[in-house]
Amino acid sequence: MNKKEFNKEFENRQQHLQLEALDSQRNRAQAVSIGMSGSGTTELTMRGVDGTFLWNVYPPTQVIEFIHQLAASIGCNIQIQPREDFSSYREWNPVSDEEQVGLVKQNNSPGLSVVKDKEEDNVAKKKTIDK
Repeated sequence: MNKKEFNKEFENRQQHLQLEALDSQRNRAQAVSIGMSGSGTTELTMRGVDGTFLWNVYPPTQVIEFIHQLAASIGCNIQIQPREDFSSYREWNPVSDEEQVGLVKQNNSPGLSVVKDKEEDNVAKKKTIDK
């Protein structure tokens, strides 16, 4: 392959890559919307740059898995607890103090709210009183 053939092939490949880059932008989502879809399901909608829409409906278990995957992608662990109002789609068992302490100790994450064990509180009080 001489220099002229090389330059022609190089130019053809550059043009091909530029066309692929333009095509890839057509498949990129420009906006994401999340909303309720009824019966406790959630709808995720993505709008493309050309105005077309992709959407899917997810049950609560998949939504929670999606939340955990998003958190993991940025290096976080999260604890999910339902709101204590009418917005919960089903009845959840409340998380006890012992369970919260167990979750914190198990995950060992700074982002979780720490519920201190009563014994730890007593030790801290004894140390400050005994001084």
